Amino acid sequence: MEAAALIDEAAIRINHPPGILTLTDVNTTIGYCRYNPDGEVEYIFVHPARRRQGYAQYLLKLVEQSVHRPLSFQSPISPLGRALQSAYEAGRSDSNSF
Repeated sequence: MEAAALIDEAAIRINHPPGILTLTDVNTTIGYCRYNPDGEVEYIFVHPARRRQGYAQYLLKLVEQSVHRPLSFQSPISPLGRALQSAYEAGRSDSNSF
């Protein structure tokens, strides 16, 4: 979970209309997450060039702060999504928050 701490928050823009969270920089969309008010993650995507840098975890943290509850993940879940779900759940059990 430390990877999220490496993100330079000053270098990214956050766009957050209800149910959608998008991270961009000056060049491209870094990632986005669609979710519902119940805290169910419907879809999450991180640009392939930005994967394994903590952006998905950062998106989930921002969504969790927005809905004020632990998140759940809607099916179907891809293998990468399942790994993210496992990391999210492990992080919650380690610190009781994401």
